[in-house]
Amino acid sequence: MLAKPQRLARDKDFKKVFEQGRSCYSKRLGVKVINNQRPKNRYGIIISAKVSKKAVERNRLKRQISQILKGLDKSLAPGLDLAVVVLPAMPGQEFKAVKNELEKILEKLKLFR
Repeated sequence: MLAKPQRLARDKDFKKVFEQGRSCYSKRLGVKVINNQRPKNRYGIIISAKVSKKAVERNRLKRQISQILKGLDKSLAPGLDLAVVVLPAMPGQEFKAVKNELEKILEKLKLFR
C-alpha cells in the first residue's frame, strides 16, 4: 500500500487531475497526469463497480496497481499527480500483464526519467 503522503485523497485533487491533466488510455487501463508543486508523486486508483461486482476483485486489482506504482516511483519524474483508471476489461489479468500495460502507458506519456 502507498504511504499517505503519496496518495491522492481529496475529491478536489481528483477533479483537478481529470479537468486539467493529460491522459492515455488502453483497452484495460487509463492514466491521467498533471504536474503538482510537490517534491514527490501522488497516486490515485479508481475502480468502479462496473469493473467487477465483487469487492474482493476490485480490492485485489487496487493492491496490484498500488504495488506496481510503488515499485516504479523512483524511476518516474518527480512532482506528478497520477490517477489510474481501471476499465471493465481488466479483471482476470495476471500481475505481469497489468504491470506491462501500466508501464506502456507511462512510457507513452513520457513520465520516466
